[in-house]
Amino acid sequence: MSQIVAIINQKGGTGKTTTAINLSAGLAYQGFRTLLVDLDPQAHTTIGIGVDPDSFRESMAEVVSTPKKAITDVVVETYIPWLHLAPSHIRLARSAEQAYTRVFREAILAQALKEANYDFVVIDCPPSLGVLTTNALFACHFIIIPCQISRYSLDGLADLLTTIETVKDLSPEELFRAEVFRILLTMFDRRNRVTNEYILEQLKPYRDKTFTTVIMKNEALNQAQIAQRAIFDFDPRCTGALDYQQLTAEFLEICQKRSSLPEKRPSWQSCR
Repeated sequence: MSQIVAIINQKGGTGKTTTAINLSAGLAYQGFRTLLVDLDPQAHTTIGIGVDPDSFRESMAEVVSTPKKAITDVVVETYIPWLHLAPSHIRLARSAEQAYTRVFREAILAQALKEANYDFVVIDCPPSLGVLTTNALFACHFIIIPCQISRYSLDGLADLLTTIETVKDLSPEELFRAEVFRILLTMFDRRNRVTNEYILEQLKPYRDKTFTTVIMKNEALNQAQIAQRAIFDFDPRCTGALDYQQLTAEFLEICQKRSSLPEKRPSWQSCR
C-alpha cells in the first residue's frame, strides 16, 4: 500500500511547494516509486517540476469533479524516472466548489488513490483548510507542516492541528502520541537572531514533533523553481540540496520506525 504524505499549511509562502517537489524527487532518486499530487489550483507544483499546464487534457480537476475517477487516469511522467505527477489546473478551483455538494466529499481523493501503485504519494495542498485540504488529510498517513521562520508563520497552527484531530478522529493527546505529523522549519536565516529565538521559543511545545532537519534560506531553491527542476538537478552541491537530502533521509527513518517503509528498489541515481 502506498504511503501517503500530505504537505499542508494554510498560510502561503512557507516553502510548501518547494518541499513537495524536492522531497518527491529525493524519494525517487533513492529508488522509490513516487507520485507527486498537485492539489493546489495554482498549479505551482506542476509548473515547478517542468510540466506545462496546457500539455495534458485531464488533471486533478477531473479527479475531484468526476465520481469514481481514478488518479491513475490523469498521471503524467516527469523528467525524473520513478517520479510521476498528478497535475493540477486552474479548473480545480471550480471542481472544489462543486465538491461541497458531493456525498462523502472528504473521501474523494482517498477513493481516487485506491488503484495507485506507488511506494510514496506526496500531496501538495492549497494554502487553505477547505475541501481539498480536508481530502488530503483524510487520505494521508503522515503530515508535514512547513513553518517559515517569521512571526506570522505560527498563526493558524493551532487551527490546523485541531482540523487534523477532527479529520483523523484523534484527541489532542492521541495526536501528540501518534506518529502523525512533523513541523518542518524553512527559510532559516542565521542572521535573524532575535526572530529565530522568538519562533523557536514558541515552538518549544512541539519540539518532539519538529524535524531535526532545517531548510536554510537559499537562493538556489528559488532559481531551481524558475528552471523547473528539483534542487538536486539544478545545483546538487548547494545548501538547499544538502538540506533536502537530509530531510529525505530523516523522513525515511521516521517511516522505518513506523514500520511503513516500502521495499527500496535499486536506485537509478542516488540522491546527491
